[in-house]
Amino acid sequence: MSTEIIANLQNQIKLYQQMFEQLESDSASASIPALQNIFTNNIVRPKQKYIKSEDILNLFKISKAEYNNILVRIMI
Repeated sequence: MSTEIIANLQNQIKLYQQMFEQLESDSASASIPALQNIFTNNIVRPKQKYIKSEDILNLFKISKAEYNNILVRIMI
């Protein structure tokens, strides 16, 4: 069960990386200067210094026990 969760999380990370790389390549090749200004000048910084574990659980739709099992597997 936890191996499936880890595999799903790894797949999601790969998808996010691909989306980010696509955004980078699109912004680098964009011919519209206003679009380039949006990517370069409007950097949004989070107000919180860390992500709450509740938010992580909600984001990945997993229970606290499953989250703890993932953390324990990483530490081993």
